[in-house]
Amino acid sequence: MQRSGSAHAIRGTGHTLQWLATDTANNAGAWFIERRPDGAAWKPGTQQADVTVTGPARSLLLTLTRRLPLTDNSVDGDTDLVQHWLDNTAHVSG
Repeated sequence: MQRSGSAHAIRGTGHTLQWLATDTANNAGAWFIERRPDGAAWKPGTQQADVTVTGPARSLLLTLTRRLPLTDNSVDGDTDLVQHWLDNTAHVSG
């Protein structure tokens, strides 16, 4: 299900999120997100972030699609920021 307000809700002023799979080689499962005024920018790799979510790739994917709770992963940093991301992204399992 797509939510029309999603793109607007995930805009920001430089807030950063890191998703890091613990079971992939050479950071193949690492994604860095920056919330910008014009929208969110994703890129592969690792950088210092306001919040980092780590766990097996399967767990991260299931969390991003709302099939597992955030608490099934390790969260370091601004938990409210990652919860806002999850609450407002368009990836909703149905």
